[in-house]
Amino acid sequence: MSGRLPIWTAFLANCVVAGLTCAARGWSAAGAHAAARNTARFSALWFIVAFAAPGLVRIVRSLPNEVRLIQAFVVAHIVHFAAVVAVLTKFEPEHVARNVTQTVLVVLVGFSIVMVAGLTARPRASRLYTTVHKVTLYAILLIFALAFLHNPLKPLRLMGVALILALVARLTSRMAFWTATVEKTSVSL
Repeated sequence: MSGRLPIWTAFLANCVVAGLTCAARGWSAAGAHAAARNTARFSALWFIVAFAAPGLVRIVRSLPNEVRLIQAFVVAHIVHFAAVVAVLTKFEPEHVARNVTQTVLVVLVGFSIVMVAGLTARPRASRLYTTVHKVTLYAILLIFALAFLHNPLKPLRLMGVALILALVARLTSRMAFWTATVEKTSVSL
């Protein structure tokens, strides 16, 4: 996949996830909540691949670049945010009315973290820019990991394991490069 194909794939596929969930469960509070959960899980899959991309590229040469994968995650997660807004406005207006500040804060902070990760995905020379990008990626990793590792449905805890493996893949991608560089220089001596 190249160009914008991963982005459109993530967006359309998560719209399908939301639509199929509502079709199966009905347009009700339970169906809308299920759609919000399923769209979050689907976007988490995109995040796992995007986060692990530096390590996965050694195994899957045709993998789109990390920037496109992060952007694909962002659009998939925007579909999740739309599902959450639908739940809150259509089926949970009393909850929102009782907890306006908390609800707005949670949605805005979550949305902001995801958007900053997407907006800073393209590498720049600025250390601050790079640091902000890394902090947002690791914040998203932490949020997903906590959500999945503490999920009452035990099969979904495997997503937490996948997030940990993505972290390992990301961290070891640099080590492998460093090791190869050291071996080349020691051979030439």
